[in-house]
Amino acid sequence: MDNQDARKLLKLRWSKPEELEVYRTQVEAFRKKFGRDMGPDDPFFFDPDADSPQFRAPHDVDVALDLLAMLMGQAGVDPAAIYAFKKTGGLFPTPTAGLSADEIAEWERAVQEYHEKLRKTGTN
Repeated sequence: MDNQDARKLLKLRWSKPEELEVYRTQVEAFRKKFGRDMGPDDPFFFDPDADSPQFRAPHDVDVALDLLAMLMGQAGVDPAAIYAFKKTGGLFPTPTAGLSADEIAEWERAVQEYHEKLRKTGTN
């Protein structure tokens, strides 16, 4: 999921992303690192070790997924969807996502796994 997708997710569901703690923390970290506000073309999931605003390296994808999952949780996204998002490495079905049948099946298996885990622990 890139910046544009993250911003769309926030805009579709929440009118004020700055109300979310994870969003505010990330924006403040950017400001501290680069001495300015984050612009619309700057990476939300920026590399904190880089001298200029850059996306994190591909091997840091888990950091971005964790931040997105926290954003989703704070924004009230269904916990099963958050679990499936993380389990599938960032899949999130939307009308325009263009997921393949295999990806949709993977997503559905992850949602089912979440519900099975809840049943086993007696949490509903």
